[in-house]
Amino acid sequence: MIKTTPLYNTHIRQKAKLTPFNGWLLPLEYKGILQEAESVRKKAGMFDVSHMGKIEIKGGQREEFLQRLTANDISKIREGGVQYNIACNQEGNIIDDFMVYVKEKSILCIVNASNTAILYDWFNAQKDGFDVEIEDLTSQFSLIALQGPLSEKILSECLKINLQNLYYMNFIEIKWKNENILVSRTGYTGEDGFEICVSNNLVSSLWDEIFKVGVLQGLELCGLGARDILRLEMGYPLYGKDIDNTTNPLEANLMWIVKLYKDFIGKDRIMYYLNNGIKKRRCGFIMEDRGFPRTGYRIFSLNKSDIVGEVKSGVYSPNIKKFIGIGYLNTEVIAEGKEIFIEIRGKLYKAKIVNLPFIKPRTKRRRSYGG
Repeated sequence: MIKTTPLYNTHIRQKAKLTPFNGWLLPLEYKGILQEAESVRKKAGMFDVSHMGKIEIKGGQREEFLQRLTANDISKIREGGVQYNIACNQEGNIIDDFMVYVKEKSILCIVNASNTAILYDWFNAQKDGFDVEIEDLTSQFSLIALQGPLSEKILSECLKINLQNLYYMNFIEIKWKNENILVSRTGYTGEDGFEICVSNNLVSSLWDEIFKVGVLQGLELCGLGARDILRLEMGYPLYGKDIDNTTNPLEANLMWIVKLYKDFIGKDRIMYYLNNGIKKRRCGFIMEDRGFPRTGYRIFSLNKSDIVGEVKSGVYSPNIKKFIGIGYLNTEVIAEGKEIFIEIRGKLYKAKIVNLPFIKPRTKRRRSYGG
């Protein structure tokens, strides 16, 4: 049975077009996908991302436990910090990519909706010998994303707090209407923005309050369509499309979060790939000819006869004014500026390989932030 978030009735009232996504019924768009994506880049946009999984780990060995299960170094993150991380299986392939929130007495993992049960079961299967307790909080809490250059102004007014000193990849916990809410300066768009974890009881009130304040400043309600454009412009991978449990971090271009000076599950295989090489790698491309590069389309070399890769994600970028995509290409053909061809409905359309991201992020970072 398909799930709905606690904001379902609010989305109906605000005339969202809904679509199934990883077992959830979520807004695809409100007033238009391109309009919503542009609003986030220029002003602000608000998303319901309550479908994301929320797994909490408590216990005296919670850090040691996650150090063993994840590739990034959690010990580098202080209380109030957030970290992008991945968990790999014994083959060195990615089980999930997720955000880690280091709290005073627990660690909260915000994981992909499609992998919530998988990761929860995997965590539990690995906990023998560790003093940890693992709880799935997904059904208890909702998640709102407020993104865009005006997001700080809007949220500060709503919550009546000063957010200037809350930097990217950090969070605070505050009281709102007599309940704790978690406010993090994070997002999936590359813009300055926030994600707010709030109880199901309060989420509708908070959504309405943000909308009431934000709409006067140009805020748009946004759906999955705009979110996909924004994350793709930043080159962020989407689990299930750009990465999955057959993909290793070298292929996915995620070695920047893999810390080989520590031990973790899958490290031996990743070292093998480092020493022996890989055959394909995730990279970006911009269409030179006008054509929509959809998932699964074949990528050809300059000679138009050799198949050298496959498209994983593609969108029209309202900011670049061209179709863009992410795919996996044979490593020997990858070079910035190199021409390739995408097969679209039996015809070949010219594209150009580019370095990711497609546009520069505008998150509010401390100078020392290193991921």
